[in-house]
Amino acid sequence: MAAALVRKVPDISQMCCSSDSLGVTSCQVIVAPLLPNLGLQQSRNLTYFGLRKGKKKSVRAVVKRFMRLHCGLWIRRQAGYKKKLWKKMPARRYRLRQHVFCNKTQSKMLDKMTGPFWKRRNWYLDDPYLKYHDRVNLKV
Repeated sequence: MAAALVRKVPDISQMCCSSDSLGVTSCQVIVAPLLPNLGLQQSRNLTYFGLRKGKKKSVRAVVKRFMRLHCGLWIRRQAGYKKKLWKKMPARRYRLRQHVFCNKTQSKMLDKMTGPFWKRRNWYLDDPYLKYHDRVNLKV
C-alpha cells in the first residue's frame, strides 16, 4: 500500500546531460528562475546605535526625499518628476510637479526611520506648507 503512494523522482544529474560552451548545464538554466533573487532584498539602512553617542540615526534618504508635516503626514514628489520630460504631455508634467501624501503604513515606517529632530515643528518664514501642517477638518 505504501509503495503505491511513493513516487520516483528523476535524478537531476541524469536530466542534465548537455552543457554549452560556457560550461552551464541545462539544469542550471531550468532551476535558476525558480530560485529567489537574494541580491535585491529591501533594506531600510536604519542604524539603531551610532558609534559616537549610541543613539538611533535617521536614514538620510528619507530626510532628503520626504517632508513631514506637523500633523504626522508625510509628503513626497511624484515618482519620475525629473525623468524624460521632453516626451511627456504638459498636463502630465503638471501632475508630476504636485506633491503626494503618503498613506498610514508609509507614514508609520517613515516615522520609525527618522529621529525626534525631524518630527518637531519648525517655523519658517513664508512657509508654503503652513496651511497643510495642521489638520483642521479632522474629526477624532
